[in-house]
Amino acid sequence: MAQQIEHESEVALFLASQIQLENLEMKRRRMADALDPVTAFVYFKLREFYWTVTKQLGLGHLHNGSRSRERLKLRRRPLLPTELASDDTLSSISSCRIFIDVTPTLRVGGKTGVQRVVREIAKRAIQDRFALPVVVENGELLSYYDHPLLPASITFREGDKFMLLDASWSMLSEHLPLIQRLADVGGQLITVIHDLIPLIHPLSVTPRMTEEFNEWFEKLVLKSDRIICVSKSTATDLIAYVARKDLATKPNLRIGWWRLGADFDDQENSSISPEAKIVTTSETPYFLSVGTLEPRKCYPIALDAFERLWSSGVDARYVIIGQAGWQSESLQHRIKQHCEFGRRLLWLDKASDADLHHCYTHARALVYPSMIEGFGLPLVEAGRYGLPVIASDLPVFHEIGGEYVRYFNLLDSVDLADKIEELYREPIKKEKAPIYSWDDSARSLANLILNDAYQTRTAVVPA
Repeated sequence: MAQQIEHESEVALFLASQIQLENLEMKRRRMADALDPVTAFVYFKLREFYWTVTKQLGLGHLHNGSRSRERLKLRRRPLLPTELASDDTLSSISSCRIFIDVTPTLRVGGKTGVQRVVREIAKRAIQDRFALPVVVENGELLSYYDHPLLPASITFREGDKFMLLDASWSMLSEHLPLIQRLADVGGQLITVIHDLIPLIHPLSVTPRMTEEFNEWFEKLVLKSDRIICVSKSTATDLIAYVARKDLATKPNLRIGWWRLGADFDDQENSSISPEAKIVTTSETPYFLSVGTLEPRKCYPIALDAFERLWSSGVDARYVIIGQAGWQSESLQHRIKQHCEFGRRLLWLDKASDADLHHCYTHARALVYPSMIEGFGLPLVEAGRYGLPVIASDLPVFHEIGGEYVRYFNLLDSVDLADKIEELYREPIKKEKAPIYSWDDSARSLANLILNDAYQTRTAVVPA
């Protein structure tokens, strides 16, 4: 318990320091982009005039965000893959009464993190005929995949199971009426938790996400009949949090966990980008990090470690693959203004799966300095390619990576630099970790749901 408190204190201090750096960077940018008083006055008057006129002409969507919301709602559902469109498969899936909601992924797109989990499981739910992926549109449930033989609209019946697999905290108002209909007919609500980061470490996410996640947790997660986590560590955190806060749950709540897969469709984009090709044109070995640029990923710790190595004469490159995320302006500035940027420091912010496959294949090792994770997909993906992994000393990484990972002390750039240098000087040896595919993952998830094979029950007072 004392170790956990110390860990949480370290994390909070690091996050606070990063937020302070971000605030300083934003202030620097405002000063650099500042307008003189006269220009600013004219600009804001013209913008006010533009908004007024467009609103009067019924064109307010040009600036109030409603156009983007409409586009999200109208995004086309994907066609059912040809290999899954056999009459036998469709007849089985049409009568299936387990529904997996994947609405946020359809609306926002994306193929990393939660979105990768959703897409891989959705495809195999149809393939293995254990569940029908669905989306919410105008208060109704529709099949996620578009096909004439799949149900156009779904009405809940007694015994149905409805699983929220996606990052659904932003659409609580849409889910609540559906969940009430499910409860009215005696259905079962299953909620998937990918992590508890907004609850335990609110400084690591946006204030809006913290607010939405808290409300979602209170009004939906605690009302669930079953909860599934992406790791045992996350399930342990959940049970501890509920007990610590003395929160009420449903009387017969059961909690389980399952493991995520490591493979992905690296041939989806057959052409590798010029940026990814540049990474492998040099013979200088490179260490790879994969993940969105955000405070909890601890890229500054890794940068500190590599700067220490470079100053001591270690000729290794550091390659980052990940989009710019929240509170990353200061980090972006540090990367782009770094004297090694473009030489021994490379950042690919728009990498495809083919690029990722290419970079995993040729990297010396994966460096994973994150301090908060619910699972950690890059860790198992690296294992698929036989890459050595250097990761933060977190319980979930021990659970997922075991003996195939070299662990460094959390937030300790000196220890990380030492681990990187050790690996840099060792003969290259790639040893693939035992492969756990998305097929394996989907079957494990199906077993939990179909056989009610959840590993534990809560010990809290029922609601």
